[in-house]
Amino acid sequence: VHNPRGALLAALWLTTFYCVFVMRRAMPSAARIRWDWQALNDTSLMKPIMLRFAFSAALMALGTILFASEKLFGFLLEKPLIWAAVMVLYPILSVIPQEIIFRSFFMERYRVLFPKQSALFLASGLAFGLAHIMFHNWVAPLLCVVGGVYFAKTYANRPSLALVVFEHALYGCFLFTLGLGQYFYHGAVH
Repeated sequence: VHNPRGALLAALWLTTFYCVFVMRRAMPSAARIRWDWQALNDTSLMKPIMLRFAFSAALMALGTILFASEKLFGFLLEKPLIWAAVMVLYPILSVIPQEIIFRSFFMERYRVLFPKQSALFLASGLAFGLAHIMFHNWVAPLLCVVGGVYFAKTYANRPSLALVVFEHALYGCFLFTLGLGQYFYHGAVH
């Protein structure tokens, strides 16, 4: 049984509003959402993100070619207008709320439970991956654990929601372009 897409988005945004409410009521002002748009202009932050993305993108492309070549660029080629809409709407409707939940909220609220920063990164990545088990395949959770650790490291280095939203959107849009978006959108793939 698949969850309707609208219900998933509604649940995601309701969870986001709950997290924002808790951050405003129960967390110190230092732990609240920090957009920090200047981070996007900082080459010392952007360079490692782009290098990590280039390496990861090459691995994802190779994996797609080796294990799912029939999907390669299928979405882009078969439905270019829908693909273009996804490139614009996915970061706004999906990435922003996920990063509020898993970076702004999770990492600030639960950092005291993880004395080692590496444990916090792993916990954030695992939570992010587990949130994707609803898609009933192993690809989405596995890639999200790895991505979640990446995004947690970025956020710990500079707590900028703008920066992690950019990084997350970069990976997500690339996955949709490669043809792997169905693992994150349709759920189980037979």
